[in-house]
Amino acid sequence: MALPQVVKTKRGFLAAVFAFIYVAFFNQIHAQTINYYIEEVALQEYNKRILQMALANVDMQGVTLNAVTDKLSREQAFTQMDRGDIDVMWLNTSQELEDRFIPVRVPMFKGLMSYRVLMIRQGNESRFADVNDFQQFRQLKGGVGRFWTTTKVFKAENINSVLTTKATNLYPMLEGGRFDYIPRGVMEIAPELKKYSNLPLALEKTLLLHLPTAVYPFVSKSNPKLAVKIEEGMLNAIDSGEFDAYFKTTSQYQDTLKIISQYKWKVIPINNPILPKATPLSNKKLWVDFSQYLQ
Repeated sequence: MALPQVVKTKRGFLAAVFAFIYVAFFNQIHAQTINYYIEEVALQEYNKRILQMALANVDMQGVTLNAVTDKLSREQAFTQMDRGDIDVMWLNTSQELEDRFIPVRVPMFKGLMSYRVLMIRQGNESRFADVNDFQQFRQLKGGVGRFWTTTKVFKAENINSVLTTKATNLYPMLEGGRFDYIPRGVMEIAPELKKYSNLPLALEKTLLLHLPTAVYPFVSKSNPKLAVKIEEGMLNAIDSGEFDAYFKTTSQYQDTLKIISQYKWKVIPINNPILPKATPLSNKKLWVDFSQYLQ
């Protein structure tokens, strides 16, 4: 039986409305400007490249990426995220951050930051020779920055440490004997030793800390659709092999692999009680496993 003309007209009208809404949404998401802020200057190229890769994998390569170049304190940056003036930041996750912003739970460095080594004073290597487990390690005194995730973990696990608000003060303090070591990500140690080559500092070559952590893109709660797109795009890039192909060419990966495979390490596992329960630790494709390279 033929439909009445009024029904046909109504259906046609609704179809046109839905088509208009879809096109408007599509054009809006493609025409938008994404404001991002990167705290670590050394990671600007990498973070931007991964963001571009993610967006290209969901057909959003036409968006404009705008780097916020003002030097902001962390709280200033967070306030701008709350307002929606900054859309994306890259942060070491915690439950507090995941409550405040939208986490894209795809680790930027596939867990590289979970591996930490110790920066020490040259000539002080013997201080670490008899350290074989966590209980012995926690008796050493570390130097940590006030806003580091490591600092919160050390406090929770009762690891002896000295706190400073300005992280750049740690290096001369280490030289001066205020503490025994500074814990640094394996991918951070080489550039930092180069940066502070005027100080008698060195890599400690026997203790490798494993402290599970994840650096994610965090998205302002004012832009939830963007968070969905970034996650989808990153996962697509991982599944296609594009993510790993680029990741393994980076200095971060290459420096980590070189250091881990070069020395005979005693691995000191450290529990991370502040790691959110939603962290996808069981999804192996999201994490790098260096155990095969350990001597």
